[in-house]
Amino acid sequence: MGRVSVNNLREGMVLEEDLSAPNGRFILGRGSVLKENHIRMFKIWGVTGASVEGAEDAEIALEEHLREEALRSAGTFVDSYLPPAEGETPASAGIRSFCTRKFAGEIASGKLPAPLPEMKQLPRPPEGHFGRTFSAYGLAKNEVRLVSFPDIYFKIQEVINSPISSATTIAKVVSKDPSLTARLLRLVNSSFYGFPNPILSIPRAIAIIGANELTALALAVSTMTVFRHVPPAYVDMKSLWKHSIACGVFSRLLAYSRRIRNEERFFLAGLLHDLGRIILYTKTPAEMTYALELSFFERIPLWRAEKRVFGFDHAAVGKVLLEEWNIPESIRKLCDFHHSPLDENAPEESAFVHAADYIANGLRAGTSGSVYISAVAPEIWDYLGLDEGDLESVLVQGERQIREIMHIFLVA
Repeated sequence: MGRVSVNNLREGMVLEEDLSAPNGRFILGRGSVLKENHIRMFKIWGVTGASVEGAEDAEIALEEHLREEALRSAGTFVDSYLPPAEGETPASAGIRSFCTRKFAGEIASGKLPAPLPEMKQLPRPPEGHFGRTFSAYGLAKNEVRLVSFPDIYFKIQEVINSPISSATTIAKVVSKDPSLTARLLRLVNSSFYGFPNPILSIPRAIAIIGANELTALALAVSTMTVFRHVPPAYVDMKSLWKHSIACGVFSRLLAYSRRIRNEERFFLAGLLHDLGRIILYTKTPAEMTYALELSFFERIPLWRAEKRVFGFDHAAVGKVLLEEWNIPESIRKLCDFHHSPLDENAPEESAFVHAADYIANGLRAGTSGSVYISAVAPEIWDYLGLDEGDLESVLVQGERQIREIMHIFLVA
């Protein structure tokens, strides 16, 4: 189609004509697929260009220009909600770079990211706000009375804890819930586990993934069932669940990268970490609107605005709810401290959920309402111990798994 200068040649291009060196020596034949070592060799031998299929310098230059424009636009967008922290670590810089490349790809394909909400003047509190008092315990306790937590989770726990249980007996309990059965089979056959051969039976699935993973799945399905009727006027539940699933997926991958045992609890903690915010949206919509507007105006994380408005944040509300539901302490603690992993009472492993929340928010993988993101402390990244390759692997795997898990949990 046209001649491409050597500096614009790229791996994967196909030669349209035979290529020879300036001295007439034959190098590569028509139809050859270029590799990086070919291009380096061309430069050494003084080759100035080549005819390749479907490309010419003008088109390549335009593509490069559009790509650079997309990267600049994406960088500006990411910096607007995830600016580089003072003394930025390689991990946080790598995440910002990944987010920038992701949004640059979307911009280049014509899909512009949704603009950030703006608040140009200090918001006013709702009428009567300063005459009201709020209690995390009261809000969550009342919510527990309003919803009936599905008992499949507790039935599964009961049979698992029986000394005579087996994969077959557990399967009989699971099979009584068609929704759970379908989701279990979808999950074990997804990239979340990556088993090489299809798993077609419930007993086989249970035998492979184990009792802990099964209980985790039952809890995830049950939790989504509890809140499936939240009116969209309060919160976009699909977007909130996408954020929660993203946080769960990244928590699990981060824990796996450190070879932490029982990583399914990290998925559960990520899934459950923002439940308190659902209660705040449904029980105190006027105050949550005020908190959102305050976070937009001051460009602060929503959890900080919640503390200003209520005197506590959604993690405190979620703590009460999870205790009332008898969720295991090993999961509850990870949720309790997902915004404060350096607290003296926080378990070290809450760092995984904290960092996963940062990544999910950075990628705009759904949202529970927060736009502006707290920087992750350097000591948290030190604890996670991610090198550049680990981080890229977590991000790439995570994005693929989020799509699959969304389908598993949110499609009937």
